[in-house]
Amino acid sequence: MKNLKTCRVNMMVSNLDQAVEFYHHKLGLELINRYGDHYAEIQAPDLLIGLHPTSDKIVYGNNLSIGFGITEFDATIKELEAKGIEFKLENDGWIRLAYFSDLNNNQLFLAERKD
Repeated sequence: MKNLKTCRVNMMVSNLDQAVEFYHHKLGLELINRYGDHYAEIQAPDLLIGLHPTSDKIVYGNNLSIGFGITEFDATIKELEAKGIEFKLENDGWIRLAYFSDLNNNQLFLAERKD
């Protein structure tokens, strides 16, 4: 798609305030825009995350996953654990993975490639 300018992942959340708190304050991602209680945009490196509140029933988990490539894996895990985030760690030979969830059980992970 030669005219592609930007990409985003949109996800439905049960509480916009709590979602912004998680992605902006706990994970430290930049809050780009917030349109009252209707929508918020969170910027991660090379990824825009759109948060949409819904009154419909949220289907927890298995809807999507967002991966964050990081450096200093152990220090990052320690920092986020201090903020109450729990991880399931996996060492897959050439990559280290740390799986975690947001408040609606959307699946997230941190990844560090081994050199």
